[in-house]
Amino acid sequence: MKKEIQGKLKKDINIQDFYPTADDLKNLPQDSVLIKISFTLKKPYTSKDEGEFHIIDGKIFENPIFRDKLTGLPMVRPSTWKGHLRYAAGKVELDEVKKKKLITRLFGSETVEGDDEETSKGRLYFYPTFFEEEAEKDVITPLKRDTRTPTKKGPIPLEVIKPGKNGDFYLLYLPYPKGKDFKEDEIKEDLEFLAETLKLMFYAYGFSAKKTSGFGIIEQLQDKNVEIYPEDMKSIFSILYTEVNKTVNHGAYK
Repeated sequence: MKKEIQGKLKKDINIQDFYPTADDLKNLPQDSVLIKISFTLKKPYTSKDEGEFHIIDGKIFENPIFRDKLTGLPMVRPSTWKGHLRYAAGKVELDEVKKKKLITRLFGSETVEGDDEETSKGRLYFYPTFFEEEAEKDVITPLKRDTRTPTKKGPIPLEVIKPGKNGDFYLLYLPYPKGKDFKEDEIKEDLEFLAETLKLMFYAYGFSAKKTSGFGIIEQLQDKNVEIYPEDMKSIFSILYTEVNKTVNHGAYK
């Protein structure tokens, strides 16, 4: 019954309704920026569902991928994106004091138990990514760090989104909270740091569980895969993509 309901919802729901559009920026604060990245997986993606099992082709399978409760589609949660992007931000080569300030500004301050200091929310707003194709079975073999030989755990069966599958990443930047010392230069500084962080997450560190196994890395983006609104902000994110030479068409100059 649950699968029947989810199957109907898949047909009735337009996934794009979950996402903001360039027109929505008219209703948002000045200098807000919408980022959309259409990616293709180079390495598998997996995530840990709350349940321990999932049924595939009538068989019980361990380590299921996380699914949207409404549609049943495999998904990357907004909190997952935020966690992996914040991790990548910590790896950007930059003065540590300046980097910490930028990370707090973009992602908000980290909550420390017992600390009564006021926290900030951060300037980034994340959205889920839905994979419209079903997850598939895979098996990984954990290796010992020192000898790189298999551990006693043996092969681990799990669900993954296979390389070659596509997804859309949406991110909204709002230059708030501004704070009493706000300067316009902060916006460009934020976006340049964000572009460096996205590059590290997508190409170096991934956005998946099993990151140490190289999961969650994407194929090289082209300019058509990266949409930035307002469009005059796109050049800041050019480090993410390869520009297509439009003067060349299959080896022949136009």
